[in-house]
Amino acid sequence: MRDFEQLVGQAVKAAGGSPPKRVAVCAAEDESSLGALQAAIRLGLVTGLLIGEEYKIRDIMGRTGISPEHFVFHDVAGDEAKAAKAVELVKAGKADILMKGMLPTSTFLHPIFRHDSGLSTGFFISHIGVLQVEGYDRLILQTDGGLNIKPDFEMKKGIIKNAVFVAHLLGVDKPRVALLSASEKVHPKIQSSVDARDLALWAKDDVKDAFVEGPLSLDIAISPEAARMKGVTGNVAGMADILVADSIEVGNVVYKALRHFAGAKGAGIVVGAACPIVLTSRSDPPEEKLNSLALATLYAARIGEAGYQIIKKA
Repeated sequence: MRDFEQLVGQAVKAAGGSPPKRVAVCAAEDESSLGALQAAIRLGLVTGLLIGEEYKIRDIMGRTGISPEHFVFHDVAGDEAKAAKAVELVKAGKADILMKGMLPTSTFLHPIFRHDSGLSTGFFISHIGVLQVEGYDRLILQTDGGLNIKPDFEMKKGIIKNAVFVAHLLGVDKPRVALLSASEKVHPKIQSSVDARDLALWAKDDVKDAFVEGPLSLDIAISPEAARMKGVTGNVAGMADILVADSIEVGNVVYKALRHFAGAKGAGIVVGAACPIVLTSRSDPPEEKLNSLALATLYAARIGEAGYQIIKKA
């Protein structure tokens, strides 16, 4: 897919004839999330379960012209209680997708990772951002900038396989995965470069449905001209579909820099749990959250059909 218009169109097409996915919005006192949800409802993608202080949610709806008749309200106060209620709805089979609203990410995620949450699948869980960058003929996937702080070697295997799975959802048959570091050279004091080299070797046997190469600097990963000038060849150099960061700091900065400096459009979800989780920033506009909902519905449909094709935890 080249852009989010195509992604949303594909989600609408995939949803045709099927019941809309039920989205539980945690801390729904958020104009941006409500606007995105209303747009997704109009497209026939979802129905909305709103968790939060009902009078505040209805006040936002009144000010923004959103009709409350298409939503189910769960009147809950306190961020921790809202997060717990959202997980409870999924565990009880009453929701298909979780969505973060106006609360901190750590509070939202905490009950999801409890052993008794019902959301653990035995598969690795990671965050994936998708970016539409002006001048590029494809959507760029970037991971992990929202969940895993400093993934070790085994965790990076899961991050790669999750990202490849999502790339397949976007129509990329054999995605090109760039393992990012400061340079294309392996340096013993730069652990990201050492891990990238070893992960590329591992992937030759274990990730047959993607090209995985590294270490690669960001410019070489995405710029054919930079790759040519620096004499770097391969299947990925200059043509990366997926950018794998070594830490949450790098992943988060790359994603937000592209969003705010380059004007990129984005989406973000967490994959590997029992349901897709829409995880965007509280400051993100409704358009970005709609993109994320569309991606989440595609993901939910695929795992419902075929089950997870991602790596299990060690």
